[in-house]
Amino acid sequence: MEKNKKSFSLADYSKYMCLVSVVLVFGVFSIMIPNFTGAYSLQNMMGEAAPLLLMAGGLSFVIYTGGIDLGAGAMVSCTCAITGIYVAKIGNAIIPLMILVGVVMGAINGLIVTKLKLPSFIVTLCTTNFWSYVALNLCPDGSVIIPMNKRALARWASSKAAGIPVLFLIAIAGVFVLYIFQQYTVYGKSIFAVGANVRSARLAGVHTNSAQISAFIACGIMSTLAGALYAYKLKSAVPTVGDSLTLTAIASVALGGTSMAGGRGSVLRTMIGVITITGVTSGLNMMGVNPLWKNIVIGIILIIAVCLNSDTKGRDLIIK
Repeated sequence: MEKNKKSFSLADYSKYMCLVSVVLVFGVFSIMIPNFTGAYSLQNMMGEAAPLLLMAGGLSFVIYTGGIDLGAGAMVSCTCAITGIYVAKIGNAIIPLMILVGVVMGAINGLIVTKLKLPSFIVTLCTTNFWSYVALNLCPDGSVIIPMNKRALARWASSKAAGIPVLFLIAIAGVFVLYIFQQYTVYGKSIFAVGANVRSARLAGVHTNSAQISAFIACGIMSTLAGALYAYKLKSAVPTVGDSLTLTAIASVALGGTSMAGGRGSVLRTMIGVITITGVTSGLNMMGVNPLWKNIVIGIILIIAVCLNSDTKGRDLIIK
């Protein structure tokens, strides 16, 4: 009697795909663009990747639960607007204040999802409009620059340590904190349990509602911190800066091997996904490709990444 042979599936090797993709992207663009991996180019890419690292890292936790937060980009825009306007009055104390705002934003999403038992994509699609309204209401005439006599408050955001942008170091520190939360805390493990099987997790004594709320709070904190960093980086309040970032962040998470059905993933692999996406967008910019093509390319990458990470038995088809 012939032994059953396990069929080959690319999904089984998805955790390695993020490493393959980053090597492939940087290898191809290095051949096509001579200065692609030069010091100046790499510093620019690290500066570009910093806010996205925070945003995608936080969004990963919501996706671990099998949910989604479509309002992450709007939260970035909202807090970029708030930070850019009020940093001149409050100073750098605006950053911890924005973290508290992120806690509130995330808690609102999490409470509505868990208490009203509504799908997360519906809830966050609705709250997106509110965050966007706040941002546009604060800046009705478009971007608002930080006054010249207050620019010293934001000077540190453009500085470097050992040739590495400070913003990128802050983002790496944020990812490290998320990794500790993911691997070594009860809530971190509970988030994965909810994504794997919410009913089994509940029967095992896991506080599933608390786990989901904590995931949304993590996303809120990281998104609002990313918005604050954008304000410091751009030295202005830009009410639409995060509007196009949600797709990019989701693509980064998927490219990092995280299952869109939840229960599997790593914030460290999300970081590799962000670096890959940043490499793609930077390479396309340096080649002078029409900006409209960037979203098309990112959309294609997202489709491929989801296909590679999908459970072919059908579990990944469930939308929570």
